[in-house]
Amino acid sequence: MRRLLGAFLLLALGLAQKGYYPHALGMQWVYTSGEVQAFTEVRELGGAEVWMLEHRYQDGATMTEALAFDDQGVWVFAVISGGETLAYDPPLKLYPAPPLKVGMRWSAVTRLRGQTLKVVAEVLGLSGVVVPAGRFNAFKIRSRLTATDGSESVVDLYFVPGVGVVRYATADGGVIDLVKFSR
Repeated sequence: MRRLLGAFLLLALGLAQKGYYPHALGMQWVYTSGEVQAFTEVRELGGAEVWMLEHRYQDGATMTEALAFDDQGVWVFAVISGGETLAYDPPLKLYPAPPLKVGMRWSAVTRLRGQTLKVVAEVLGLSGVVVPAGRFNAFKIRSRLTATDGSESVVDLYFVPGVGVVRYATADGGVIDLVKFSR
């Protein structure tokens, strides 16, 4: 489940205004699953400035996302895993231009590894959330990923502007909460 959520973080890390969708070198999020996410460097990729968000898992595995932030929102350009770079064609839109509002919907279609992926996301409402990192008023965003092979994933993300995702909740009842956030 944590790898699915890690991959879904492609659709999910609540990370374009620097304050609203936070991104700075050294920023780090620690979750109850043991996963640690951190911005490790900024690179040039295909003419765009991308922020490298590394996901470190308890078993020692890592996965890195190349994210871009602009006035249209947050984009995933590629995922790097096992030494292989997998590029989205076109880049995948994670979040729209801020601010988020209840009822907002966005979608994106991209290709990855020969599959067409479609993401549809909607801000369902505001929700009070208590996690080990504290109490937050979060936007509840339902994100649905479907692939041409028929697979589907649904995750509810609890996003707090300036902090990021404080909770991931899957349709099967799995929950991963934010333990610590450091700027």
